[in-house]
Amino acid sequence: MKKIIGSLLFVLVLLSASAQTPKRIISLAPSLTKNLYLLDAEDLLVGCTSYCALQAETDAEIVASAIQVNYEKAVMLKPDLLITTSLTKPKTIETFKKLGVEVLEFPSPKSFYQICEQFILLGEKVGKKELAEQLISEAKSRMEIIKQKVPQEGPRQKIFMQIGANPLFAVVPNTFMNDFIRFSGTENIADDLKVGSINRETVLIRNPDIIIVVLMGSLGAEEKDHWEKFEALSAVKKDQVFIVNADKTCSPTPISFVEALDELIAKIYK
Repeated sequence: MKKIIGSLLFVLVLLSASAQTPKRIISLAPSLTKNLYLLDAEDLLVGCTSYCALQAETDAEIVASAIQVNYEKAVMLKPDLLITTSLTKPKTIETFKKLGVEVLEFPSPKSFYQICEQFILLGEKVGKKELAEQLISEAKSRMEIIKQKVPQEGPRQKIFMQIGANPLFAVVPNTFMNDFIRFSGTENIADDLKVGSINRETVLIRNPDIIIVVLMGSLGAEEKDHWEKFEALSAVKKDQVFIVNADKTCSPTPISFVEALDELIAKIYK
């Protein structure tokens, strides 16, 4: 009798776990969409934004732009889970909840390690926890190897990491992007700022040794050209005004964060 009861309880646990594993996911964040691919869970993806990178056009329907969701189209996909970030409007989240869709909201990570924690949480949600933990272990191991490329002696170079042009924005502390600066062994000229808004005159006065432009396409090239006109700037004298991959840097997965850091360190210590 006890064996029968035990078997029934085991079956109930399995059924409960199965019920909690989503079958149809809508992602409203490019980084989360990329994470689903890393987790080999792209078959669960039925909807995403126009900014999400898909490996095939048939992988998911476009149901949203950066700011607007087509609720009618989204509902027709019959999602049982919405994954998003704190950048999504509360009204959008509440609308999906009222439609009976479970919402998993990830706050903006403040460090590389929070990116890793959120990746494991997503992996657990989609039934891929073991794979998620394996990928994080590999990423952290590679991170330690990359950090060894940073010279331990000598003065730290001052760096300005630009993530906006009009208006000008800098990477500031308490953000995951500041970890690119910390792990590269440089000193952030915006370390005393709480928000990223900064003007060009302030950057010139603080005279960074390195300028990293994190902007896509022609805008990145234009900003690089603009900075290089200031010939007295230390970064210009040292030929250290660089453009880096905005997609990897601003919307990273645990894997692409490490790749972006490797590329950054290679530029700084060439």
